Amino acid sequence: MSDMISFTKYEKEIIHHYRETLMEAKRIDDVANTFIDTVFKLFKTIVPDLPDNYIEYIGFAPEANKKYIIDNPLKEYLEDVFEKSDLESIVERLVEMAYNRYKHLVHEKEQKNYSDVFFRKQ
Repeated sequence: MSDMISFTKYEKEIIHHYRETLMEAKRIDDVANTFIDTVFKLFKTIVPDLPDNYIEYIGFAPEANKKYIIDNPLKEYLEDVFEKSDLESIVERLVEMAYNRYKHLVHEKEQKNYSDVFFRKQ
């Protein structure tokens, strides 16, 4: 078996800004956009000739099993890179951080909605 290619150096370059941006997110759309933009930026760093419009094939899917989606043609374009590297693990770490922020925002919204109902009854 051949050695796996590691892209963790690229992950380390983006992670601090990614965490900060996620923590500043006030809406679920902000979380999704931060995840998608960051993952695409990572992909472009690894594969510079990746077409810019392929960003539309990345999705944040917090209720899905993997919590993210990479559709064709992007999936096919990066298939070899995913198979021969740690890129999937990196994307999974990024989506886990986004998912945690998503859960926080959903919980906050539920608490606020509950409080709104509670205050209306007084």
